[in-house]
Amino acid sequence: MEPLIKIEALTRAYQAGDVEVPVLRGIDLTIHPKEYVAIMGRSGAGKSTLMNIIGCLDRPTSGRYILDGCDVASLDDDALSSIRGRTIGFVFQSFHLLRNLSVVENVELPMEYQGVSPAARRERAVGLLERVGLGHRLDHLPAKLSGGERQRGAGARARSDQPRLIRADEPTGNLDSSARRKILDLFAELQDETGVTLIMVTHDDAIGQEAGRCVVVVDGRVAEDR
Repeated sequence: MEPLIKIEALTRAYQAGDVEVPVLRGIDLTIHPKEYVAIMGRSGAGKSTLMNIIGCLDRPTSGRYILDGCDVASLDDDALSSIRGRTIGFVFQSFHLLRNLSVVENVELPMEYQGVSPAARRERAVGLLERVGLGHRLDHLPAKLSGGERQRGAGARARSDQPRLIRADEPTGNLDSSARRKILDLFAELQDETGVTLIMVTHDDAIGQEAGRCVVVVDGRVAEDR
């Protein structure tokens, strides 16, 4: 099976005045379709920078990043945006639901960018929200939802354009234990049903144990891959 993600000798450094600050120091990582991978490490280890590159939100300083057969490090901004929209669903710790849109409109939004017709995207959005237990909240604004409900809405949005990869950034970090469990069950159900590749950044050891694979980043390098 061909890998969905292949990263080779990847580095990322930032300029702080006249000083170059290295964050990633030669990452090698291969992830295959349908894997559930937890990326763990202390704050400042480089895991969020790695995830931003995986999500096509940032570019490496050097090295190669092959996503679904495409060397994305060489793409211009328009092409990068296109592959991000086609291939990747995003779930953020702070939800990132647009506050002036209802939850169903938030779920519809990625499909609008992909040219899905209004009727088809409404049908798919309603179906996804019903499956995550928000069928009775379709017209609610995010401010009217609990933290767990907002995260379930964000999970539904990540599924809406049927991505091959979901990138989740600390998706349980702001939730109580009950809501956390529901979100983890939602991700497990999603992977079982669709075979989507799931990559999750987390500080939660329990998530690391539940994932099929745990990658630990230390000082910008992969220290463990188990």
